[in-house]
Amino acid sequence: MLKRYQQLDNKVSGRLQFKSANDTSVETDCEILDRFKNQLLSENVSREAKGRYFYFLQRFLRDTQKDRCKPNGSHYAAVDIGDVKKHLEHPIPQNKILAEYMEGNISALEAIHMPLCVIADSDKHTLQGEWEQNATWTHPFKRYRLAGFTKQIKNLRGEVIDPNTWTIEDHFRMLGIDNLIKDYKI
Repeated sequence: MLKRYQQLDNKVSGRLQFKSANDTSVETDCEILDRFKNQLLSENVSREAKGRYFYFLQRFLRDTQKDRCKPNGSHYAAVDIGDVKKHLEHPIPQNKILAEYMEGNISALEAIHMPLCVIADSDKHTLQGEWEQNATWTHPFKRYRLAGFTKQIKNLRGEVIDPNTWTIEDHFRMLGIDNLIKDYKI
């Protein structure tokens, strides 16, 4: 066995080299998500492999959501949280996003661009538990007020939003992708 590794020390390889793509297109990201989803839903894939595909799908979606928010890191931020530890929050919980994507009720593009909000880490407990179940698709930030979260929230444009009236359509319009998803059928 050692001889084989010694031969590798002297071998020049290079046929298969892949460069890391730092900036992939959103179309490529959607294609990758859809491939993971199709493998996960395939009858020809073992249960064990499906567990791995689900893990990859979860991680890739979360990482892609964060990447699409660069350089700001999020679409929204609580106002005046100061220099404290911060938490990246999904106003619509990630498990709900993933479930609806898997069911075919939202597209990969929509899943990737779901709202992300930075809040103080100490405030994240306010939004956990039963308040995660109160998230609505039409008004993603409404549960913040219902849970007692009183800090103002600003969007990417620096505008303070009203959590009671800011809709998912407002969010996609702000991102400029509302025309790309308007025809997706549920």
